[in-house]
Amino acid sequence: MGGYINSDKEDYGPTVGNIDDMILFTSKRNEHYDKTYNEDLFYSYKVESYWDSAQPFSSINTEFNEGSACLSLDGKFLYFSRCNAPDGLGNCDLYVANLKGDSTWGDVKNLGPNINSSGWDSHPSLTHQGDTLLFASNRIGTFGLSDIFYAVKNAKGVWQKALNAGPIINTVQSEVSPFYHHKFNVLYFSSNGHPLNFGEFDIYKSHQIKNSWSEPLNTGPLVNGGGSEYYFTIDSQSKDLFYARSVEEDLKNLDLYSFPVPMEAQPEAVTQLKGSLKDPQGKSVKGIVSVIDLDEGVEVAPKFIRDDGTFDFSLINKRNYLLIIQGDDFFRIEEIFFMDGDMEINKIAEPIESKIAFQSLEFENGKANILPAMHADLDKIANFLIDHPTFQLVISGHTDSAGKEESNLKLSQARADAIKNYLSTQFQIDSNRITAIGYGSSKPIVQEVTDDHKQLNRRVEFEIKKN
Repeated sequence: MGGYINSDKEDYGPTVGNIDDMILFTSKRNEHYDKTYNEDLFYSYKVESYWDSAQPFSSINTEFNEGSACLSLDGKFLYFSRCNAPDGLGNCDLYVANLKGDSTWGDVKNLGPNINSSGWDSHPSLTHQGDTLLFASNRIGTFGLSDIFYAVKNAKGVWQKALNAGPIINTVQSEVSPFYHHKFNVLYFSSNGHPLNFGEFDIYKSHQIKNSWSEPLNTGPLVNGGGSEYYFTIDSQSKDLFYARSVEEDLKNLDLYSFPVPMEAQPEAVTQLKGSLKDPQGKSVKGIVSVIDLDEGVEVAPKFIRDDGTFDFSLINKRNYLLIIQGDDFFRIEEIFFMDGDMEINKIAEPIESKIAFQSLEFENGKANILPAMHADLDKIANFLIDHPTFQLVISGHTDSAGKEESNLKLSQARADAIKNYLSTQFQIDSNRITAIGYGSSKPIVQEVTDDHKQLNRRVEFEIKKN
C-alpha cells in the first residue's frame, strides 16, 4: 500500500473502518530509546483514489502495546488489544473505547473475564450488528496453539462468556485474525493448520450454515503466497481486500497490501463448476484450466488439471463466464457459459498431429485471399502459438498439377505467405516464428485421377515444432 501506509518496520492488522474510505492498522514504527519497538494503532483516510499519510491514535496509544483494532458500524466504539497493561488479566487483553464529543477516544475499559483470559487474547473483529465479537486466543482449552473464539452480547448489552468456534474452524496448529462478512455469513481467518497451505499462514474462508461451519477453503494463490498472510478484511462492496503479508524470504517483515478481491476469496463464490478433459480414448490429458468472469472482467486463478483429468472451481452464480483449457498436445478449448446452479462441463481434447491440414483452408481458384470460412481454424493455430511461445510453425502451400509448375509455385507461395501475414498481423505473432514455403505441385499426397484427388492435393499443411 505504499510509503504513506507502510514503514520500514512491521505493519499489520488492517481493518476497514465504519466507512470504506478509512482503515485502521498496527505498526511497530515507533522506536524506543533502548532500540525496542512499541506496537501502536494508526489510521488513514482515502483521498480520491489514494490513501493519505498514516496518523497515530494518540488518545489510545500508550507506553504499552496497542494493536488489532476494529470499529463498530456506527463508529462510536473502538475494540482493540492492549498488552502488558497493569489492569490486564493476561499478557494481552481486549479493550473497548468510546468516541467522545470532541472526537477523541476515552473511557477505555477492559472487556473483563467473560472475554479475556490469563493467556493471550487479541485480533478482535466485530459483526455489523455489534452483538458478536470474534477474536483469537491461546487460552487453556484450545484445540491447538491458538483458536478462534466468539462472544455474544445479551439484551442488556453485557458480553457473555466466550466460546470456542469449534473443530471445523480450529486445528491443532494456529488460527488467528478472524473477519466475519455480515452479508454472506462468511468467516475469513488465517491458519497454518488447514491443508493446501501455499506458505506459512494462509487465508481461509468458511460459510456459516445454521449453527455450523462449512469446510474451510483456501482463498487461493492470488491471495496466498510463499510467506504468511494475516488480518484479511474486505470493504462493504466486496470490491477490495486488505491484509498483511510477508514474503517467503523474510517472514517477519509484514506490510499492508490491498487489491481487488479475486474470485476464490469472494464471499459469494459458492456455486460449483466441475469438469474433465479426456482424449478420444477416454484417457486423462494434462493441461491448465482458466475461467474468466465476463460480467466483471476478472480472471479466476488458473488450475492444473488433476491426474484423473478433472477440475473444479467455486464461482458466483448467475454470471457469464469463459472457460479456457490449454495444453501442449491439443488446441486451446474455449466455451462461454452462464452459471445457473452447480454445473459440469466435460471436454474431449483432439490431439495435435505433427502435421495438420484443415479442410476449411480452400482458396478460390487461382487466388491467395484469406476467406472468412478459414478464420476459425487459423485462429486455433494462432492461439496455440500464443499459448506456447517457444514453438515454431512451418506453413506448406501445395497445388494440384493443373497449369504450369512455375505458376503453381508462385501461387502456393502466395497462399502460404497470406496465412503467415494473417497470423502475424491479426495476432501479433513474431513473423520469425513462422516459415512459409510454397511447393507447387511437387509433393502430391495422391495420384490425380479425379477432381477429388486434385482437391486433396490443393492443401495447406501446418507443422508445429518446438524450438
